[in-house]
Amino acid sequence: MNRNLAIILIAGLALRAALVAWFHGEPLYVVDEQSFSEIATSLATNGTFAVASGELTSLRPPLFPGIVALLYTLFGVENYTAVRIFNAAIGLLTVVATHGLAARLFDRRTATWAAAFVCFYPSLVFTTNMVLTETLFALLVVVFCACLLRAWQTGAIASFVAAGAELALASLTRSVLWLFPPVAVAFLWFAMRQQTASYRAVRIAAFVVAFAAVLAPWTIRNTRLQKTFITVDVMGGRNFMMGNYEHTPLYRAWDAITITGPESWHEVLARDVPGYSQTTQGQRDKLALRYGLRYAAEHPGLTAERCVIKFFNFWQLEREAIAGAQRGFWGIDSRAVVLAMAAVILLSYVAAMAGGILGWFVLRPSDIRFNVLAVLVIGFVCAVHTGVFGHSRYHLPLMPLVLIYAAAAVVHRAEIWRQCGSWRFRAAALTYAILAAGWVWEVAVVERARIQELAGETTCPAATEIQAATDLPRRILS
Repeated sequence: MNRNLAIILIAGLALRAALVAWFHGEPLYVVDEQSFSEIATSLATNGTFAVASGELTSLRPPLFPGIVALLYTLFGVENYTAVRIFNAAIGLLTVVATHGLAARLFDRRTATWAAAFVCFYPSLVFTTNMVLTETLFALLVVVFCACLLRAWQTGAIASFVAAGAELALASLTRSVLWLFPPVAVAFLWFAMRQQTASYRAVRIAAFVVAFAAVLAPWTIRNTRLQKTFITVDVMGGRNFMMGNYEHTPLYRAWDAITITGPESWHEVLARDVPGYSQTTQGQRDKLALRYGLRYAAEHPGLTAERCVIKFFNFWQLEREAIAGAQRGFWGIDSRAVVLAMAAVILLSYVAAMAGGILGWFVLRPSDIRFNVLAVLVIGFVCAVHTGVFGHSRYHLPLMPLVLIYAAAAVVHRAEIWRQCGSWRFRAAALTYAILAAGWVWEVAVVERARIQELAGETTCPAATEIQAATDLPRRILS
């Protein structure tokens, strides 16, 4: 193993071990954590993918709850420390995978910097202590990109099979990627354009078949249970409706999940659909998707405005850990600690995005086709969440890709400086300026009251999104 990488991993292990010790005994504060643990508990104790009531469910993708269930079986039900240790290990594997990918794209120095950035990126480190999918999904995204890079470079059918299987595993962790295969197929056809049509067709077929084979068993199970075709989970349609109906907040669209009573998405849908109470989770999800699409089509101006806001929400400053700390979660009761966390997390994100954007626009990796793949993966995830409800939490698993380019920008900063007058540099500066304008607007206008509360200037009665999720009634997810 590379000596520098070994040092980074040892330091990263020490940091994560300290955080696991700090989090030991802490409960699950976020409703998504509670949901994953609930299903994992059912799997570990009853062998069923079900909620606490015993009702079989398709609310969540299966891979992460399945892993948590295995940990519960081995180390005790609701042993959150075991899950946090697992996440810490996955986080270190992501460091290794990022190092390998960066070395193939740029050079060993860039690989070392990229590994260090991913290893110590504050939000990625902190999230390893949450019983959430971010850490696992980040690893699978990096490995998928590495497999696909190897596939078109070597032409080995086994690499295409591995890439298809990796994409399926990522989709079974977060369903946002299950619709990505058509994009991947189009990209592969372009990436291998110098090869014959039959050469490309065989390898792309291997990719698609591997993806479908891994996904199929869960899709069949869901379809039988829900009495309608369901690939991964039944969250997409309801999430889309929550982001696109008459009661969706213009800012913080994700807060629609906390709406109760007659304005909640399920109450609105129940009034719109005769016999709603007799439908399955899957059928309700399809009905919710249709309702959201219809509303979006009937209100194109509002929908466009919402999408612009949700795009900037997706790339907003990372605040989940800050919000939780502000509420006193995880044993944090010092305003000074919260402010220090905020400074470290926010400055790290601002710097990472600056470096990542500069690196992508100005520098050229060993295979320029990877620039296209990176934009397709990042852009696809961003586009889906822009249409649903963007939240800064959802960009976190994409940050290892951004940090590879940020590392390249640090290592090759002299080259970037030499091109400061080029159109590429100006395009990077304009892109960053647009994102920065969104951050300033969010801080100065949308989140002003919460920022003042954090700074101790005033008392804001509004709960953070984490607290709102904690108090969310279970029936919203039923």
